Amino acid sequence: MGIKGKQQSSQTLWPLRNVLLVILSTWLLVDIIVNHMGDYGVALISSYLLEGKRSLMMEEYRGQAQICSTREGYTESSGVNGIRYKSRFKEGEDPWHQMKWVGEAAPCRVKGHLIDKLDDSRNFRRGYSLRFTPDVEDRTHMLPWMLASKIDLNQRERRVFLDLGTNRFNSSLTWFMRMYPCDFTEIHAFEFNAYMLQKPSQGFDEQANLRDGSPWSFMTKVTPEVPQWMLKRINIYHKLVGDEDDKAKNSVNITRFIKEELQLKATDTVVVKMDIEGSEWPILERWMGDPEMPNIIDELFVEVHYNHRSMHVYGWHNFGQISRERAKEILGDLRWRGFFVHFWP
Repeated sequence: MGIKGKQQSSQTLWPLRNVLLVILSTWLLVDIIVNHMGDYGVALISSYLLEGKRSLMMEEYRGQAQICSTREGYTESSGVNGIRYKSRFKEGEDPWHQMKWVGEAAPCRVKGHLIDKLDDSRNFRRGYSLRFTPDVEDRTHMLPWMLASKIDLNQRERRVFLDLGTNRFNSSLTWFMRMYPCDFTEIHAFEFNAYMLQKPSQGFDEQANLRDGSPWSFMTKVTPEVPQWMLKRINIYHKLVGDEDDKAKNSVNITRFIKEELQLKATDTVVVKMDIEGSEWPILERWMGDPEMPNIIDELFVEVHYNHRSMHVYGWHNFGQISRERAKEILGDLRWRGFFVHFWP
Protein backbone atom coordinates (compact mmCIF):
# COMPACT_ATOMS: atom_id res chain seq x y z
CA MET A 1 0.00 0.00 0.00
CA GLY A 2 1.38 3.40 -0.96
CA ILE A 3 1.75 6.44 1.23
CA LYS A 4 -1.44 7.91 -0.20
CA GLY A 5 -3.37 4.73 0.62
CA LYS A 6 -2.06 4.68 4.19
CA GLN A 7 -3.08 8.30 4.70
CA GLN A 8 -6.62 7.58 3.46
CA SER A 9 -6.87 4.51 5.74
CA SER A 10 -5.65 6.52 8.72
CA GLN A 11 -8.11 9.31 7.97
CA THR A 12 -10.94 6.74 7.80
CA LEU A 13 -10.04 5.25 11.20
CA TRP A 14 -9.79 8.55 13.07
CA PRO A 15 -13.58 9.19 13.31
CA LEU A 16 -14.08 5.63 14.58
CA ARG A 17 -11.36 6.09 17.21
CA ASN A 18 -12.95 9.32 18.36
CA VAL A 19 -16.34 7.62 18.73
CA LEU A 20 -14.79 4.80 20.74
CA LEU A 21 -12.97 7.28 22.98
CA VAL A 22 -16.19 9.20 23.64
CA ILE A 23 -18.05 5.97 24.50
CA LEU A 24 -15.27 4.80 26.80
CA SER A 25 -14.99 8.18 28.53
CA THR A 26 -18.76 8.35 29.04
CA TRP A 27 -18.83 4.82 30.48
CA LEU A 28 -16.03 5.65 32.92
CA LEU A 29 -17.79 8.86 34.00
CA VAL A 30 -21.11 7.09 34.61
CA ASP A 31 -19.34 4.29 36.52
CA ILE A 32 -17.63 6.81 38.80
CA ILE A 33 -20.84 8.73 39.48
CA VAL A 34 -23.12 5.74 40.06
CA ASN A 35 -20.77 3.33 41.82
CA HIS A 36 -18.59 5.75 43.73
CA MET A 37 -20.85 8.73 44.47
CA GLY A 38 -23.94 6.85 45.77
CA ASP A 39 -27.43 8.34 45.63
CA TYR A 40 -26.02 11.79 44.93
CA GLY A 41 -24.52 10.52 41.69
CA VAL A 42 -27.79 8.93 40.58
CA ALA A 43 -29.66 12.12 41.44
CA LEU A 44 -27.08 14.11 39.45
CA ILE A 45 -27.63 12.02 36.32
CA SER A 46 -31.42 12.12 36.79
CA SER A 47 -31.32 15.90 37.15
CA TYR A 48 -29.25 16.20 33.98
CA LEU A 49 -31.55 13.96 31.96
CA LEU A 50 -34.67 15.74 33.24
CA GLU A 51 -33.31 19.23 32.69
CA GLY A 52 -34.89 19.44 29.26
CA LYS A 53 -38.30 18.46 30.63
CA ARG A 54 -37.86 20.80 33.56
CA SER A 55 -37.23 23.71 31.22
CA LEU A 56 -40.39 22.85 29.30
CA MET A 57 -42.35 22.64 32.55
CA MET A 58 -41.10 26.02 33.69
CA GLU A 59 -42.14 27.45 30.36
CA GLU A 60 -45.52 25.72 30.58
CA TYR A 61 -46.27 26.95 34.12
CA ARG A 62 -44.83 30.40 33.67
CA GLY A 63 -45.50 32.49 36.74
CA GLN A 64 -46.30 29.53 38.98
CA ALA A 65 -43.15 29.78 41.11
CA GLN A 66 -43.90 33.42 41.82
CA ILE A 67 -47.52 32.74 42.77
CA CYS A 68 -46.61 29.76 44.99
CA SER A 69 -44.23 31.92 46.99
CA THR A 70 -47.30 33.79 48.27
CA ARG A 71 -50.19 32.88 50.55
CA GLU A 72 -52.65 33.64 47.76
CA GLY A 73 -51.30 30.70 45.73
CA TYR A 74 -52.34 28.26 48.45
CA THR A 75 -55.68 29.86 49.33
CA GLU A 76 -56.38 29.80 45.56
CA SER A 77 -57.48 33.38 45.39
CA SER A 78 -59.18 34.80 42.31
CA GLY A 79 -57.01 34.60 39.21
CA VAL A 80 -54.76 31.82 40.55
CA ASN A 81 -56.71 28.66 39.72
CA GLY A 82 -56.19 28.65 35.97
CA ILE A 83 -52.42 28.90 35.99
CA ARG A 84 -51.60 25.20 35.48
CA TYR A 85 -53.52 24.37 32.33
CA LYS A 86 -55.03 27.61 31.13
CA SER A 87 -52.99 27.64 27.93
CA ARG A 88 -54.29 24.17 27.00
CA PHE A 89 -58.00 24.90 27.26
CA LYS A 90 -60.13 25.51 24.22
CA GLU A 91 -63.36 27.40 24.51
CA GLY A 92 -65.96 25.20 26.22
CA GLU A 93 -63.56 22.29 26.78
CA ASP A 94 -62.86 21.90 30.49
CA PRO A 95 -62.50 18.24 31.57
CA TRP A 96 -62.76 19.14 35.26
CA HIS A 97 -66.02 21.01 34.86
CA GLN A 98 -68.22 17.88 34.87
CA MET A 99 -66.51 14.96 33.13
CA LYS A 100 -63.94 13.88 35.73
CA TRP A 101 -64.85 12.34 39.09
CA VAL A 102 -61.34 13.11 40.33
CA GLY A 103 -60.60 16.83 40.48
CA GLU A 104 -57.60 18.72 39.17
CA ALA A 105 -54.38 19.56 40.98
CA ALA A 106 -54.05 22.68 43.10
CA PRO A 107 -51.86 25.47 41.68
CA CYS A 108 -49.19 24.91 44.36
CA ARG A 109 -47.52 21.79 45.75
CA VAL A 110 -47.42 20.98 49.45
CA LYS A 111 -44.39 19.22 50.97
CA GLY A 112 -43.11 19.05 47.39
CA HIS A 113 -46.08 17.00 46.11
CA LEU A 114 -49.18 17.69 44.05
CA ILE A 115 -52.39 17.96 46.04
CA ASP A 116 -56.07 18.32 45.16
CA LYS A 117 -57.61 21.67 44.35
CA LEU A 118 -59.87 23.22 47.00
CA ASP A 119 -63.17 22.58 45.21
CA ASP A 120 -65.46 24.86 47.22
CA SER A 121 -68.01 25.42 44.44
CA ARG A 122 -68.89 21.71 44.75
CA ASN A 123 -68.80 21.91 48.54
CA PHE A 124 -65.65 19.74 48.53
CA ARG A 125 -67.83 16.73 47.71
CA ARG A 126 -67.17 16.31 44.03
CA GLY A 127 -68.65 12.86 43.45
CA TYR A 128 -71.96 13.74 45.08
CA SER A 129 -72.17 17.18 43.49
CA LEU A 130 -71.69 15.74 40.00
CA ARG A 131 -74.04 12.80 40.74
CA PHE A 132 -71.39 10.14 40.20
CA THR A 133 -72.58 8.70 43.52
CA PRO A 134 -75.63 9.08 45.79
CA ASP A 135 -73.30 9.00 48.83
CA VAL A 136 -72.74 12.51 50.15
CA GLU A 137 -69.72 11.21 52.09
CA ASP A 138 -68.06 9.57 49.08
CA ARG A 139 -64.26 9.78 49.16
CA THR A 140 -63.34 8.46 45.71
CA HIS A 141 -62.04 11.84 44.54
CA MET A 142 -59.47 11.88 47.37
CA LEU A 143 -57.72 8.58 46.62
CA PRO A 144 -55.16 9.78 44.01
CA TRP A 145 -54.03 12.66 46.22
CA MET A 146 -53.06 10.75 49.37
CA LEU A 147 -49.51 11.39 50.51
CA ALA A 148 -48.87 7.69 51.15
CA SER A 149 -49.40 7.02 47.44
CA LYS A 150 -46.52 9.41 46.68
CA ILE A 151 -44.00 8.47 49.38
CA ASP A 152 -43.56 5.26 51.37
CA LEU A 153 -44.86 6.03 54.86
CA ASN A 154 -44.50 2.34 55.78
CA GLN A 155 -40.72 2.67 56.12
CA ARG A 156 -41.02 4.36 59.50
CA GLU A 157 -41.12 2.14 62.57
CA ARG A 158 -44.00 3.94 64.28
CA ARG A 159 -47.07 4.57 62.12
CA VAL A 160 -49.99 6.26 63.87
CA PHE A 161 -53.54 7.11 62.83
CA LEU A 162 -55.66 9.48 64.95
CA ASP A 163 -59.38 9.42 64.18
CA LEU A 164 -60.87 12.46 65.91
CA GLY A 165 -64.64 12.11 65.86
CA THR A 166 -64.92 8.49 64.78
CA ASN A 167 -68.67 7.93 64.92
CA ARG A 168 -69.25 4.19 64.33
CA PHE A 169 -66.53 1.56 64.13
CA ASN A 170 -67.41 0.76 60.51
CA SER A 171 -67.25 4.37 59.33
CA SER A 172 -64.03 6.38 58.94
CA LEU A 173 -62.00 4.11 61.21
CA THR A 174 -62.57 1.02 59.06
CA TRP A 175 -62.26 3.06 55.86
CA PHE A 176 -58.74 4.23 56.73
CA MET A 177 -57.66 0.72 57.74
CA ARG A 178 -58.83 -0.55 54.35
CA MET A 179 -58.11 2.30 51.97
CA TYR A 180 -55.16 4.29 53.26
CA PRO A 181 -51.91 2.79 51.84
CA CYS A 182 -50.12 2.49 55.16
CA ASP A 183 -50.06 -0.28 57.78
CA PHE A 184 -50.76 1.58 61.03
CA THR A 185 -48.95 0.17 64.06
CA GLU A 186 -51.32 2.02 66.38
CA ILE A 187 -54.68 3.73 66.10
CA HIS A 188 -56.26 6.23 68.51
CA ALA A 189 -59.99 6.75 67.95
CA PHE A 190 -61.99 9.45 69.78
CA GLU A 191 -65.79 9.36 70.01
CA PHE A 192 -67.70 10.95 72.91
CA ASN A 193 -70.75 8.72 72.48
CA ALA A 194 -69.78 5.41 74.10
CA TYR A 195 -72.86 3.66 72.74
CA MET A 196 -71.95 4.61 69.18
CA LEU A 197 -68.33 3.43 69.18
CA GLN A 198 -67.37 0.05 70.57
CA LYS A 199 -64.55 -2.21 69.50
CA PRO A 200 -65.69 -5.68 68.32
CA SER A 201 -65.24 -8.31 71.02
CA GLN A 202 -63.71 -10.73 68.55
CA GLY A 203 -61.64 -10.24 65.42
CA PHE A 204 -62.49 -11.52 61.97
CA ASP A 205 -61.24 -15.03 61.14
CA GLU A 206 -59.16 -14.54 58.01
CA GLN A 207 -58.19 -18.19 57.68
CA ALA A 208 -61.79 -19.41 57.74
CA ASN A 209 -62.68 -16.87 55.06
CA LEU A 210 -60.48 -18.45 52.39
CA ARG A 211 -62.47 -19.85 49.52
CA ASP A 212 -61.63 -23.27 48.13
CA GLY A 213 -61.05 -23.25 44.42
CA SER A 214 -58.33 -22.56 41.93
CA PRO A 215 -54.81 -22.80 43.38
CA TRP A 216 -53.78 -20.00 41.01
CA SER A 217 -56.04 -17.30 42.44
CA PHE A 218 -56.89 -15.91 45.88
CA MET A 219 -60.59 -15.58 46.73
CA THR A 220 -62.54 -14.99 49.92
CA LYS A 221 -66.06 -16.08 50.90
CA VAL A 222 -67.23 -12.71 52.25
CA THR A 223 -65.90 -9.16 52.57
CA PRO A 224 -63.15 -9.25 55.21
CA GLU A 225 -63.59 -7.36 58.48
CA VAL A 226 -60.92 -6.32 60.99
CA PRO A 227 -58.83 -9.28 62.21
CA GLN A 228 -57.82 -9.88 65.82
CA TRP A 229 -54.20 -8.78 65.33
CA MET A 230 -55.43 -5.40 64.08
CA LEU A 231 -57.95 -4.95 66.90
CA LYS A 232 -55.06 -5.10 69.37
CA ARG A 233 -53.61 -1.96 67.79
CA ILE A 234 -56.79 0.11 68.26
CA ASN A 235 -57.26 2.38 71.30
CA ILE A 236 -60.68 3.94 71.87
CA TYR A 237 -61.33 7.09 73.94
CA HIS A 238 -64.88 8.17 74.84
CA LYS A 239 -63.92 11.83 75.17
CA LEU A 240 -64.48 15.13 73.41
CA VAL A 241 -61.62 16.50 71.35
CA GLY A 242 -60.83 20.15 71.97
CA ASP A 243 -58.20 22.85 72.28
CA GLU A 244 -57.92 22.52 76.06
CA ASP A 245 -58.27 19.92 78.82
CA ASP A 246 -61.61 20.13 80.63
CA LYS A 247 -62.48 17.35 83.10
CA ALA A 248 -65.99 18.70 83.63
CA LYS A 249 -66.71 18.38 79.90
CA ASN A 250 -64.63 15.22 79.52
CA SER A 251 -62.57 17.03 76.89
CA VAL A 252 -58.93 16.43 75.96
CA ASN A 253 -56.42 18.94 74.60
CA ILE A 254 -55.49 17.09 71.43
CA THR A 255 -52.28 19.05 70.85
CA ARG A 256 -51.01 18.09 74.29
CA PHE A 257 -52.17 14.51 73.74
CA ILE A 258 -50.17 14.26 70.50
CA LYS A 259 -47.01 15.85 71.85
CA GLU A 260 -46.91 14.68 75.47
CA GLU A 261 -48.96 11.51 75.88
CA LEU A 262 -48.17 9.91 72.54
CA GLN A 263 -44.84 11.78 72.22
CA LEU A 264 -45.13 11.77 68.43
CA LYS A 265 -42.26 13.20 66.45
CA ALA A 266 -41.41 14.14 62.88
CA THR A 267 -39.68 10.78 62.44
CA ASP A 268 -43.01 8.96 62.96
CA THR A 269 -45.77 8.47 60.41
CA VAL A 270 -48.77 10.44 61.65
CA VAL A 271 -52.13 10.69 59.85
CA VAL A 272 -55.03 12.63 61.38
CA LYS A 273 -58.72 12.71 60.45
CA MET A 274 -60.78 15.38 62.18
CA ASP A 275 -64.60 15.47 62.29
CA ILE A 276 -65.57 17.15 65.54
CA GLU A 277 -68.65 19.19 64.64
CA GLY A 278 -67.23 22.70 64.51
CA SER A 279 -64.66 22.32 67.32
CA GLU A 280 -61.92 21.91 64.71
CA TRP A 281 -61.36 25.61 64.03
CA PRO A 282 -59.71 26.63 67.38
CA ILE A 283 -57.42 23.58 67.11
CA LEU A 284 -56.46 24.39 63.53
CA GLU A 285 -55.80 28.01 64.43
CA ARG A 286 -53.45 26.83 67.18
CA TRP A 287 -51.68 24.40 64.85
CA MET A 288 -51.09 27.13 62.29
CA GLY A 289 -49.15 29.04 64.95
CA ASP A 290 -47.13 26.00 66.01
CA PRO A 291 -44.14 25.29 63.69
CA GLU A 292 -43.75 21.76 65.10
CA MET A 293 -47.18 20.47 64.06
CA PRO A 294 -46.78 20.42 60.23
CA ASN A 295 -43.61 18.39 60.77
CA ILE A 296 -45.27 15.94 63.17
CA ILE A 297 -48.43 15.42 61.08
CA ASP A 298 -47.74 13.91 57.67
CA GLU A 299 -51.31 14.17 56.37
CA LEU A 300 -54.47 15.79 57.70
CA PHE A 301 -58.12 15.27 56.73
CA VAL A 302 -60.67 17.79 58.05
CA GLU A 303 -64.46 17.58 57.92
CA VAL A 304 -65.68 20.98 56.81
CA HIS A 305 -68.34 22.61 59.00
CA TYR A 306 -69.42 25.95 57.60
CA ASN A 307 -72.57 27.94 57.02
CA HIS A 308 -73.69 28.17 53.39
CA ARG A 309 -77.18 27.93 51.94
CA SER A 310 -76.06 25.34 49.38
CA MET A 311 -75.38 22.91 52.25
CA HIS A 312 -79.13 22.61 52.83
CA VAL A 313 -79.29 20.48 49.69
CA TYR A 314 -76.85 18.10 51.40
CA GLY A 315 -79.11 17.76 54.42
CA TRP A 316 -77.10 19.94 56.80
CA HIS A 317 -78.42 23.19 58.21
CA ASN A 318 -76.67 24.14 61.45
CA PHE A 319 -72.95 24.23 60.86
CA GLY A 320 -71.98 27.37 62.75
CA GLN A 321 -71.08 30.85 61.62
CA ILE A 322 -67.94 30.25 59.54
CA SER A 323 -68.56 31.00 55.88
CA ARG A 324 -67.61 28.67 53.04
CA GLU A 325 -65.09 31.26 51.84
CA ARG A 326 -63.47 31.37 55.28
CA ALA A 327 -63.37 27.56 55.46
CA LYS A 328 -61.50 27.41 52.15
CA GLU A 329 -59.17 30.16 53.33
CA ILE A 330 -58.29 28.30 56.53
CA LEU A 331 -57.47 25.11 54.63
CA GLY A 332 -55.36 27.16 52.21
CA ASP A 333 -53.54 28.75 55.15
CA LEU A 334 -52.82 25.29 56.55
CA ARG A 335 -51.27 24.29 53.23
CA TRP A 336 -49.32 27.54 53.12
CA ARG A 337 -47.84 26.61 56.50
CA GLY A 338 -46.85 23.13 55.36
CA PHE A 339 -49.81 20.90 56.26
CA PHE A 340 -50.68 18.28 53.61
CA VAL A 341 -54.39 18.74 54.28
CA HIS A 342 -57.63 17.77 52.51
CA PHE A 343 -61.29 18.38 53.16
CA TRP A 344 -62.91 15.25 54.56
CA PRO A 345 -66.45 14.78 53.16
